[in-house]
Amino acid sequence: MIFLVILVLGCSQTKEGELSQILNTGSEFFQETLNNPKHEIQIIYGKIESDTIIHQTFNVDPNNFFYPASTVKMPVAFAAVQKLEERGFSIDSKILIDSSEHNPRQLTYDSLFNEEPSAGNLINKIFTFSDNQAYNILYGWLGKDYINQLNQDLGLSSSRIIHQLSESAFSFTQESNRNTFNVTLVDGDTSVNFQSAPTTFVGGVVPNNQLRGVGYQKEGEIINEPFDFSQKNFISLPDLLGCLERVVKPELFEESQRYSYSQSTYEELEKIMLLRPNDLPSPIDTLQDNYVKFFIYGDQESGAYPDHIEIRNKVGWAYGYLTDVAHIRDTKKNIEFFLAATIHVNENQIYNDGKYEYEEIGVPFLAELGRLIYDYNASLSK
Repeated sequence: MIFLVILVLGCSQTKEGELSQILNTGSEFFQETLNNPKHEIQIIYGKIESDTIIHQTFNVDPNNFFYPASTVKMPVAFAAVQKLEERGFSIDSKILIDSSEHNPRQLTYDSLFNEEPSAGNLINKIFTFSDNQAYNILYGWLGKDYINQLNQDLGLSSSRIIHQLSESAFSFTQESNRNTFNVTLVDGDTSVNFQSAPTTFVGGVVPNNQLRGVGYQKEGEIINEPFDFSQKNFISLPDLLGCLERVVKPELFEESQRYSYSQSTYEELEKIMLLRPNDLPSPIDTLQDNYVKFFIYGDQESGAYPDHIEIRNKVGWAYGYLTDVAHIRDTKKNIEFFLAATIHVNENQIYNDGKYEYEEIGVPFLAELGRLIYDYNASLSK
């Protein structure tokens, strides 16, 4: 029994199979970064073979904390679509907000799209440029009870989505995160009102290492004690990838572990996830293609990538954590794979001070990782 436990723990720290070969071909910078434990790198490579996805991992431990940042917007967007379907509403339904009871905000107009807010446009904003407000609206409508229960029902049990998102760690009180918003859904002549209500989910997931670093910044001052992430969102890398896989390849999962979308809804979500910033109105159309695409193209100055490369993904960056969860497909070369990875870049170990090595280390590492996996698959397709 002791030998088995050691073996299992050891596997979580090693490169496995093909993934090992691929990672060993990286540059000197890539190898140094990969093998530096302070970067807390986790990688999952999902190889699609007929009717299954074979996962190979590096250093993945669902029990170890990392801050998922904006990647939590993906399961919340998928949960919103689920609730729309349950209520008989389409993705194009209008979603009108009055949250004045807990966090003053009344939203009945979307200035970007020049119309009333719709669920589809909110999801569009989440995937195309990672809009915080769009996420907060959906979070405030659904409430953390619905979001986390749905993840549990789908078999995604290492999840704790419990707060809204902003530029500061201290923008939203626990009270404002605890209550849902007053929301009215409108689809044609049909409308339903959802009244504000308290939620009860407190988060059964308690990952390891939630006290991080040597200090944090609050209201312009450095507090010289570890930053406590225990009241922050968390979802493991396997669960994040599992969310995406259930939408891109639902047929590979048991019916009880799928979102209950109609075929047309799956197709609509696929289209939304493939949109690029220049598909949206000004000023979003000025953002580069790679604005929220870390893998392969994240470090490219031009930011452009060809139309035959399809990237359905969600990234997140905050507190020095960068994460990308993606399905990548080259329609010309018949290449297709899933890839998820997270890296931590916070040299001074101070949180919420905005001083992180995203451009120097984080994005270049994830971009090279994406190229290594892509090039390996390209070599197999010759």
